[in-house]
Amino acid sequence: MTETDREWPDWMDASERVRHVALTRTEPRNAGWIADEANVSRDTAVKYLTRLVDRGDLEVEETGHGDAYRPDRVTQFLDEVRQFAETYSRGELTQELDEIADEIDGWKVDYEVDSLVELRQSIGRDDLDGDERRDRLAVIGEWEYDIEMREAIQLAISLKRSLSRVDADPIAETGTIAQEG
Repeated sequence: MTETDREWPDWMDASERVRHVALTRTEPRNAGWIADEANVSRDTAVKYLTRLVDRGDLEVEETGHGDAYRPDRVTQFLDEVRQFAETYSRGELTQELDEIADEIDGWKVDYEVDSLVELRQSIGRDDLDGDERRDRLAVIGEWEYDIEMREAIQLAISLKRSLSRVDADPIAETGTIAQEG
């Protein structure tokens, strides 16, 4: 059974189906493809896709076959930051930052590099065989992901700190507004 053959739950109207299909893709897809997956007409898909673009949930990418839609990367990133901030304590987030740092430090030692840029450059070395190159390419992907996660976690910690200040009543506690310096 392909995705286009699947039954949609009764509670999901056309708008929700288009939204679900469009926001769960990693590759840009055109309106016709999204319409087929969501079991709606192309015109209906375009109507809802346009709304999602206007709201900032989707980006439009021009391709040789027309417009294609993909989730907005900034919105996805900020949603992830919010999810981290709401789900994990500052201690848990700090622990994850430490684990990411340890993993990156391990790659630096294993591949005798000081940075991701150096690891990328090492792919062209003549003394590497195909397996070693593929291994390095996989690590590059993981390293890039770790950098993204590190940035999201750092923002989540900052968000938690900011929200905790907003929730506190600093004037009642000290008679003055608290300032961090």
